[in-house]
Amino acid sequence: MRFYLKTILVTIGVICAFALKPQAILAEEANQLLFDVLRDELDRNMKNLVMEDLERPYYLSYTIDDFQQLEVSATLGQLLDSRLQRGRYLTTDLRVGDWSLDNSNFVSGFSGFGPSYTSLPVDDDYDAIRNKIYLQTDRVYKDAVENLSKKRAYLQNRVINDRPADHLQFPPNTYIDQVEAFDIDPGFFEELARDMTSVFLDYPEIIESQLRVTASVVNQYLLNSTGTKTLVGDRIYGFQLSMQGRSEDGQELSNEDRIVAGELSQLPGRDQLIAWARENAEKMSAIIKGDTLEDYIGPVLFVDDAVGEFFRQLFAKHVSNMPSPLFESDRFGGSGSAFDNKLRRRVLPSSFNVYNDPTLGKFKDQPLIGSYAVDDVGVKARRTQLVKEGKLINFLIGDAPTKKMKESTASARGAVGGGISAKPANLIFESSEKSSLEHMKKSLLELAKDIDLDYGLVITRLRDLNSPTASFGGMGGRGGGEELTVPFEAYKLYADGRMVPVRGLQFNDVSVRIMRDILEVGDQPYLYNYLIGNDYELPATIIAPPILVEEMELKHAEQKVKKPPVLPSPLAGKN
Repeated sequence: MRFYLKTILVTIGVICAFALKPQAILAEEANQLLFDVLRDELDRNMKNLVMEDLERPYYLSYTIDDFQQLEVSATLGQLLDSRLQRGRYLTTDLRVGDWSLDNSNFVSGFSGFGPSYTSLPVDDDYDAIRNKIYLQTDRVYKDAVENLSKKRAYLQNRVINDRPADHLQFPPNTYIDQVEAFDIDPGFFEELARDMTSVFLDYPEIIESQLRVTASVVNQYLLNSTGTKTLVGDRIYGFQLSMQGRSEDGQELSNEDRIVAGELSQLPGRDQLIAWARENAEKMSAIIKGDTLEDYIGPVLFVDDAVGEFFRQLFAKHVSNMPSPLFESDRFGGSGSAFDNKLRRRVLPSSFNVYNDPTLGKFKDQPLIGSYAVDDVGVKARRTQLVKEGKLINFLIGDAPTKKMKESTASARGAVGGGISAKPANLIFESSEKSSLEHMKKSLLELAKDIDLDYGLVITRLRDLNSPTASFGGMGGRGGGEELTVPFEAYKLYADGRMVPVRGLQFNDVSVRIMRDILEVGDQPYLYNYLIGNDYELPATIIAPPILVEEMELKHAEQKVKKPPVLPSPLAGKN
């Protein structure tokens, strides 16, 4: 499934049946036309596309993302921008060679980065659309022939033991979903954005705040030379709130929150959304006025959003994006996954089992945004166990195998311009040993007391791995290149139950090994929706309980203090 955007939305629309019918008819007509164009051009190219003395394609896949997208941004009750876009993109996966060795999974210079894509006419004209597909296919074919030649030369000069095949073979699959009508109402979202951001007029200490609202409808058409044909219709809505402030000692601080839903009915109502914005403003105000710590070495309790982000950064990304491509130049090669040598070894406490399940639509009546029926190469979705009794037993696999994993887990996911690779959908973390949150807090305080601390650290939110506020004040990123991003919301928990905000911390010396130091696990799982790469084309969900880690080290974030504004905010005098 693919989506478009980068924010958070909400919508409630009432559309009469007589208005929907013409749109539905138009959508069905476009559906047939697009499949006709793809079939005609695919058949012609598989039969006739070949340069003299060179290879013809052995595999060709076309994907059209036909979409309508609204992006609204606002601050302090006023719109910054509002754009309603209608577009079509073609992604072409053309391969020469054979299933074992082809032009893919190899990066030469700047070729090989990402897929080959182009825009298509949004008008339903057969000839105009087909001509664009023809021109793009010709270019992609020539690039593929050249890249395969370079790859063969590269492999002749290197010994790579047990090199896996470049492409998995899948049986044909047909999946035809309902076509979604393009019916986004900009006015509703614009009014909502104004109302939600107006609350920040009451918080002059928050020097900058912005709400980005996104609504997207996309119909994705896939046709390939193996006989697979799919049509997937999707919607996604989201609100992304970012806030910045400065403490009295000049430290620049950030926080953010997000709501994402796949259906309008799953979004909170207007009053609830305004309350959500105010709740975040209150938290940000408290953080700005919060305590500081020079350092902390002791137990840490992760709850709420922080649990999902913890496992996203330390687990999800290390079972994804397999296999890594070959790079013609060694300087471009990546370091690989921290789990490269962890297969069949313990990565979590023995009480843990972990699954990836794109077929799961709800969890305890809560909708999941990572669900899909087929992945982005048309393979039927299925549940995969990744961890059994604490040991890693599987990686996520898309359309290419690895040395150790030879079968797809139906995890091929991609975004226009970003390429297809193995990515999670709905990750479920379960533990056979569980404790109540109150018991975990008691354990936290007991561990802290053992090391002469009168408080323990509770973290409720980490910076999103792909946060758009990452560069603000040097406080958005990781702590010194560590595995975990900085805590946005951290609190000192005292024996009397007080939760005192702590600002300006970053982790020190964190790696995936820290997951084995989880001492206690909660009995109430938390649902965490996020966007892979901050991209609405790649929604995902993590379901995980609170966790208590025996010992972690945090330190005060080093930051060059900037001079505050010469004058106070003009909003300060209005309160």
